[in-house]
Amino acid sequence: MPTIDDILASRSAFLKGSPGDREAAHGRCELTMEIEHNYPAFERLRDALLDARRVREAQTSGFLHKRLSTDEDEWRLFEMMLQHGILQHDADQFVLSDVSARRFVTGGWLEELAWLAAVEAGADEAYYSQMIGWEVSGYAGENEVDVIFRRDDRLGFVSCKALRSTLTSSDRKHRARMMDAVHEADNLADHFGKPGERVGVLVTTDLFDDKDGAPRYEALMGKAAVLDVRIIPLEDMAWPQLVGVMRNLMQG
Repeated sequence: MPTIDDILASRSAFLKGSPGDREAAHGRCELTMEIEHNYPAFERLRDALLDARRVREAQTSGFLHKRLSTDEDEWRLFEMMLQHGILQHDADQFVLSDVSARRFVTGGWLEELAWLAAVEAGADEAYYSQMIGWEVSGYAGENEVDVIFRRDDRLGFVSCKALRSTLTSSDRKHRARMMDAVHEADNLADHFGKPGERVGVLVTTDLFDDKDGAPRYEALMGKAAVLDVRIIPLEDMAWPQLVGVMRNLMQG
């Protein structure tokens, strides 16, 4: 059976550099799952931590103040981040442990979640945070792929966007970022995929009305349908649903 590298080589592309640390992703999967389970609470905690960081950086310090509510979900996430070394404690102040910890908090966790779900769904191979190099007609370049997986001799791709959970009609930047993500995913399929292989966009935004199931951003869903890009919204981020979506992507 061909590997991901073998398949990409037949398409004038190749894996470049090292992917995300799979051992690290497995080691903190408990934290990743807790974020998935309580994303709104994590969103509040993340914003409080990053806001504190910006305030301290303005004073030439990298420390983060403890600015948390009494929300039990936030406290549980905060304690787990300490346990897994994402945050370090110094007296009454907290600091992100390193650059990789900041990357995890700002969106790396979502890539790890998608990768874990792809593995659970039965991928024969899967990588996250992977660079793909390419050479075509004398031109060369590279693209970062959040998640790439193989099932038998078929590839699949997932782009991950950690955005606001709530979509408002006035937030044009939020809407533009999601539309850009659909186009980026389609470009991945065009560059590295072949007919029948699927690409998805996992986004941490609630995109369907709870009462009637109507899409909150109809133009986005329409564009995704035209380009055959699977939108995976906050509603489908729960573990059982996400694994099912990944399995569906593998089936084409």
